[in-house]
Amino acid sequence: MNRVLAAEHEAAEALESCRLEAEKILESGRRQAREILEHAERVARDVHARTERLAAARAGQIRAQADGADDERAGSDPLLAAVQRLATRMTGVGDA
Repeated sequence: MNRVLAAEHEAAEALESCRLEAEKILESGRRQAREILEHAERVARDVHARTERLAAARAGQIRAQADGADDERAGSDPLLAAVQRLATRMTGVGDA
């Protein structure tokens, strides 16, 4: 009977040890998953910010090219120049 009780006690201890090890493994996995998610979020924010800056810079280039072309055409046509000034005032383009 004592051997049976001793074996049950050893089995219970082994089971508890396995349970504790499994908890440690699960917590480690959760921590790694959080770290990976946080890193992915940082990368996504960085990419988004870079994309916004590049888009704004490109829009500025396009706007400058368009303004230059419009200025060339407007210089030869006073009516076109007046319409462009009116459109600029109405749309607020160039106020920023």
